Amino acid sequence: MKKKLGELLLELGYIGPDQLQAALKEAQNTGEMLGDVLIRLGWLSHEELNMALAAQSGARILDPLRTSVDMDLLGAIPAETAKRHMILPLERRGDALSVAMANPYDVLARDQVRNMTGFDVEPVIASPEWLAKAIDFYYGTAATLDKQVEELVRRATAEGGPSGDESVNIRLVHLLITKGLVAGASDIHIDPDAKVVRVHYRIDGSLHQEYLMPKRLHGGLVTRIKVLSDIPIADPNVPHDGRTIFHSDIQDVPIRVSTLPTQHGEAAVLRLLQRAEAAGDMDRLGFPEREAALFTHAIQRPYGLVLVTGPTGSGKTTTLYTALLQVKKPTNNVLTIEDPVEYVLPTVRQTAVNPKAGFTFATALRSALRQDPDVIMVGEIRDQETAALALRAAITGHLVLSTLHTNDAPSAIHRLLDLGVNPTILASGLRLIVAQRLVRRLCERCREPHEPTAEERRLLESHGLDGSSGFFRAAGCDACRGTGYKGRVGIFEVMEIGPDIEEMIVTQAPRSRIQEAAMARGMQPLLADGLAKAAAGITSLEEAIRTAT
Repeated sequence: MKKKLGELLLELGYIGPDQLQAALKEAQNTGEMLGDVLIRLGWLSHEELNMALAAQSGARILDPLRTSVDMDLLGAIPAETAKRHMILPLERRGDALSVAMANPYDVLARDQVRNMTGFDVEPVIASPEWLAKAIDFYYGTAATLDKQVEELVRRATAEGGPSGDESVNIRLVHLLITKGLVAGASDIHIDPDAKVVRVHYRIDGSLHQEYLMPKRLHGGLVTRIKVLSDIPIADPNVPHDGRTIFHSDIQDVPIRVSTLPTQHGEAAVLRLLQRAEAAGDMDRLGFPEREAALFTHAIQRPYGLVLVTGPTGSGKTTTLYTALLQVKKPTNNVLTIEDPVEYVLPTVRQTAVNPKAGFTFATALRSALRQDPDVIMVGEIRDQETAALALRAAITGHLVLSTLHTNDAPSAIHRLLDLGVNPTILASGLRLIVAQRLVRRLCERCREPHEPTAEERRLLESHGLDGSSGFFRAAGCDACRGTGYKGRVGIFEVMEIGPDIEEMIVTQAPRSRIQEAAMARGMQPLLADGLAKAAAGITSLEEAIRTAT
């Protein structure tokens, strides 16, 4: 039997008995909810109420830094309904719809959403203030963004128009960044051509051209971006890097800016450092059950080196941050060494390297070890000194998490040996290697059934999968911008370092023998996980094979 809200608030120490009795009497007289009364009287904060509601209902609390909204869902719930019930659809997971709401027990709102969409409702607790701003932002701003950009471009390019008007440039850059947030873009590209400026957005790993503007707007756009990110505007002939924070009504987003001189002028790329949506949630990373158990066991150990490998853009940062959020607790001293710090984690001490000043991964790690850490994340192992220090920390009572650029898990061992790491120390300190990629999820609205070809069927059967049915292929619709895909998920290869592999590391056995031993212990290669996700209808066979081979 669930405890009453008042009892929970007392247990959590948020209010006292006298306050509870007074608030209950007030609620009875006014007809208000108990939580609303306590907040109005100044005896409870929205954060405290949300914590109690989450404990009572089992619903999770919304984190604005890790929240994105599936714009396609806004059409399923009219703005009037969203405002009346203070709800916002977030995302669809199978037959369930995550909905941000202030009151997870609002049965009327849940029933109306279920009737409108046909989906079961998973409430996500959000503050009324955030919901009000988010509803205005997504239903208002998002719906008029393109029209606002078009109008500004028209004004700025009209005969005698304000192409150099600073206010126009400020507004235009603001709208372009807002568009990126709404579209869920990771990067915005400002690309000058001979006569035009192309604005591309990277969404789900692919570039999409969104706007085409007259070349005369280029100078003002780039100047505004450079001013925002503290980049000197006087020298356009050398590359520059900078950072800024974009302030919107619903969240503040750090942005990393890079400019590069080209034959047609300075190109600019803005990386929107919204915290990876899946970070902190093991279920959403995409680990298969066995691999998830191995990874969780490895990061819960008090010492050892856990490596995540893969090319740039394969989701390694998301996996590492998830691990940090799993092990972060009051009794642990958690440090990170990054290049640069991309996402701020509360209560975690994060350090950015500065190679120009001589503050490298190795020097930072050496200093970090004097800070009495329990867990250390090293953004990347690039050289022998960093590798040796990381392993020494791993065998002297520290959990070390890091990344390496290799194609698969077994190759990571020989990469470290090639760096000059002592084989015996490597065997003693290395505990787990995760190789990963990101595959695009099929758009559930337009995916089409797919009959595997004879070659695909043979490939499936060689990995122990039935190639007869259950497969889909990409089609394309407005919801997925014609790509047939929407969102991404990881595919994984997890290699546990057991006594047999430790011995092979010491003797520097060939990679092929290490791989054979790992697979004998149950390791599934990347392709096998990709094919399994295709068999489950999550991605297409084409995407799985393209990404994992």
